[in-house]
Amino acid sequence: MTRIADLCDPPYMRRILNDRSYRTTRRDLLVGLGSVSMGVFAGCSSIQGSESNSTLRVGTLRPPVTLDPITAQSIGSEQVVSCLFDGLYTYDEDVNVVPAIAAGEPRFEDDRRKVVVELDGRAQFQNARDVLAEDVVYSFEAPLEEDAPTAWQVDPFETIEAVDERTVRFTLAEPYPGIDHALTRPIVPRQEREDNKEAFATKPVGAGPFEIGSFSKQTKATLRRWDDYRGEPAPEIERITVAYVEFPMTQLSSLRTGRNDAIEPVSPRIVDHVSDVANASVKRREGYTSFYFGFNLNDGPTTDSRVREAISYCIDLDRAVSEFVEPMGQRQYSPLPPHVAREWELPTDEWADLANAKNPERARQLFREADEANGQLRILTTKDPKHKEFAEALAGGLRDASHGALVISKSESTFLKRYVSGSERDYSVFIGEISGTPDPDSHLYPTFHENRTGVTNGTFYRKDAVMKRLESARETRDRERRRQLYEEAITRLLEDRVCLPICSFENSFAVTEGVRNFRVHPIARANPRFAVDNNVVTGDLVHE
Repeated sequence: MTRIADLCDPPYMRRILNDRSYRTTRRDLLVGLGSVSMGVFAGCSSIQGSESNSTLRVGTLRPPVTLDPITAQSIGSEQVVSCLFDGLYTYDEDVNVVPAIAAGEPRFEDDRRKVVVELDGRAQFQNARDVLAEDVVYSFEAPLEEDAPTAWQVDPFETIEAVDERTVRFTLAEPYPGIDHALTRPIVPRQEREDNKEAFATKPVGAGPFEIGSFSKQTKATLRRWDDYRGEPAPEIERITVAYVEFPMTQLSSLRTGRNDAIEPVSPRIVDHVSDVANASVKRREGYTSFYFGFNLNDGPTTDSRVREAISYCIDLDRAVSEFVEPMGQRQYSPLPPHVAREWELPTDEWADLANAKNPERARQLFREADEANGQLRILTTKDPKHKEFAEALAGGLRDASHGALVISKSESTFLKRYVSGSERDYSVFIGEISGTPDPDSHLYPTFHENRTGVTNGTFYRKDAVMKRLESARETRDRERRRQLYEEAITRLLEDRVCLPICSFENSFAVTEGVRNFRVHPIARANPRFAVDNNVVTGDLVHE
């Protein structure tokens, strides 16, 4: 019988989650979890503690790295930011853009090259200062001035100006089809951030429904409901704690003991056992998040296209997705999630034909031709279990092809710095994650355009033909023309082996029966949501 001490032991968890032959069964989990008392589980340091019954606790595999919206680029950071800050606009329960800080719909002029937005006069930051037009201007200009990871969202704007205290005018050089999504970016107070940017990243002031209580980088964030929030409906949950949990099995344990009221994302390893083991339910929704292997085209062996092709023969991605992803996601054959590619009528069948089946002998031949038969490839990944599984699978395939491989697992903050360094010392291959919107631009431009090299683009790919197509697709509202440009750009990216697409993942949470009205949003950064439209999350939250 599995000992409870083993369940709390990281090496045991690691063996379970990284062993591709392991199959978690209902009996395994019930023996390991269900046959022990609640008191025994208190011995696990990862699930100790107590909270008042007004706090909803979320155990996440994706810890927040920063709370500054200007520099936030990981899903874990963006999710907490979404609770602390409002944008001019936000999303309804689907992907329609609706007013938040804005007083109403944007007013378009000059063939949509100018956009005028009036601010709601009631909008305030959490320090009781009014949200002014100068704060909006700053929120859109600062990413460009600082070359921040979010700059790609705002660089289509030629100028942003405060017409008066409550009116902002945006001017575009060309019509930008992604403008609705761009106007959802969080609004930050100019002076408060400029006074001390480092302090602002840990104790920010926003205009959202929650204010910061405490924050420990990559560990935990505690938020308090801001009772003066003007938005409707207002949240009923008084406090939220988002805490990092390293392993899916530990997440499940925390639901079982009542340590957490929700966990996210839900690992394929445990999804079938949530209701049996933890008396909870899984909330899931098709989203816009996907994974890929990215190659370093700047330095080292992967600058040779033969090496990149050889690597593509070293892994059976269909099998990997079947074992590591399903039923919480699906295989994809381009940088776009499958449902985005379908909505844009892109040739996914043709792209699937470009994917290579595993063939170690062909890989060995290509490595020899490139004079790279005896090297060692460095595969960079975060500590996220999904990322590590794919990294280990590729490393195993490389060894099958008689090639050296080293998996380097780093914290989220370290990974975000190293995967864009372009240095062979840091990586030859990295496990990339794209979290976008329904617009293909959000998946392709920040990931592959040379303007984002070293910021959000770790491939360092620079083919002019592809860059021009990605740029042109941002500057026309003609959907068919955009479709054609994206088809040409993606086909070239795949033919040049700039990346190996892996899969798309659903957005998912598991919540206990005490949490009511919880819904998942398709855009990852918009989760978790506690009050939207006519839906307000409530719950009987008891933490002993």
